[in-house]
Amino acid sequence: MARKDATSKLTLKVTTGVGADGKTLYKNRTIGGVASTLTDADALTIGRGLAGLQKHGLSQVLRTDTAVLDD
Repeated sequence: MARKDATSKLTLKVTTGVGADGKTLYKNRTIGGVASTLTDADALTIGRGLAGLQKHGLSQVLRTDTAVLDD
């Protein structure tokens, strides 16, 4: 089986405040075009660095990998 056209993206889940019901409000910031060869540790470091540029606090860094599988 071959894996081709692999791409990755990072999603930064940031806290934007508290709702009227007292629950934390979140927004997602997505960064595409991330090299699929990037290690998870490096992706986390980059996500945290980019989150430092946001005015909202970071809750999570999510990584999504996509590839085409072929015989």
